[in-house]
Amino acid sequence: MKSSAQTSRFLFNDTALYPLFEQLRRADSQVVSIFHLGDSHVQAGFLPEAAAAGLKQKFGDAGPGWVLPYNLARTNGPDAYRWSSHIRWSSVRVVERYQVYWPGPGGMTIHTSQVSPSLSCTIKQGSTDNIQIFYDAGTGKAPVQAVGDMEQLTVRIHEDSTAFPENMQQATITADSSIYAFRLSWPQHKGLFRFYGAVLQNGHQGVLYHAIGINGAQFMHYNQHAATLPVQLRILRPQLLILSLGTNEAFGGVTAAQLRQEMDKTMKAVREHAPGAKVLFTTPPYGMKKKRRVAYRKNKRTYYRVTYAANPQVAVLRAEILQYCRDNGYACWDFYDAMRADKRFLRGWSNDKLHFNAYGYTLQGTMLFETIAAAYDDWIKNLTDAFPGKPVERAEIQ
Repeated sequence: MKSSAQTSRFLFNDTALYPLFEQLRRADSQVVSIFHLGDSHVQAGFLPEAAAAGLKQKFGDAGPGWVLPYNLARTNGPDAYRWSSHIRWSSVRVVERYQVYWPGPGGMTIHTSQVSPSLSCTIKQGSTDNIQIFYDAGTGKAPVQAVGDMEQLTVRIHEDSTAFPENMQQATITADSSIYAFRLSWPQHKGLFRFYGAVLQNGHQGVLYHAIGINGAQFMHYNQHAATLPVQLRILRPQLLILSLGTNEAFGGVTAAQLRQEMDKTMKAVREHAPGAKVLFTTPPYGMKKKRRVAYRKNKRTYYRVTYAANPQVAVLRAEILQYCRDNGYACWDFYDAMRADKRFLRGWSNDKLHFNAYGYTLQGTMLFETIAAAYDDWIKNLTDAFPGKPVERAEIQ
């Protein structure tokens, strides 16, 4: 792990996170909810999984958090869990221009008209004994059945769903002990059925790290549906909200003024629906775009050599995110500058020079954890120095 000075020099307004650090200091006696919202960099899973792994090792592991059936929507997703089903599902994403209905709190929902739908989840990293599921079975309120590791689970359907849009319902499923797989079914349901996702907890105290990322997402996509952010915040109840967006804005021609307007909309929703949540913005990676594609012949075959150049708009929006955080007192991790200063990222790019490979995202997530951990340890040290005669419990960096 890098030194505190090396990691903290890319973190601005860290004092805004001090109330969160107090919550983390008490993580051995409570659950601390962290919600990481972003785009394809988050959807891939490697980034949030690496950050979560470090935080859970340091402060305790409260479970997998939010899980979304990306693979049933036939798109990429985290490796920490996997969904399966005997039927084929369709999907709606928050980034789609024409949407028939609300894409749900996860920014994506899967749906089917198959009679008696069912789906299963296998947890590859961790376990659960408490599952909260979110779905829309229409006005009929068809009962849900749940089986975990071949044992029937207890299901309680929440009757009060007035704060949820459309017909979204919530059910809590509990197991007598830790389980690593479960199956959900609605044997009496007919008609259109939508599944939004689930929150998995293991009954322990510590960090509950939720990650929601959608390929192509921008701030405006999460803002355009009045229900999306409020429902996300109500379900996940974060003490820390990490916002990792900006890449698609930079490559989509969004101006600095337009970005600031969308960030304002996001923060207005946060202040209204999660006033106690602390916020950490991250700047996007600098990214590359194709400069030219040159054909050449070799052994009677045609090949193409592609050259790349940095996208200058990324730097413009990075500066706007930093300035927005300075103006409003929000913490910001300048990943744009951090990665440029770290030669390890030279082998972290994927082929498109816009995304990272697994190594690059894991490195980014580890750096995010190290940055938060270093700021926390500095806070603990200052707290100890301020009260030298008072013992301060401290979670040591592993």
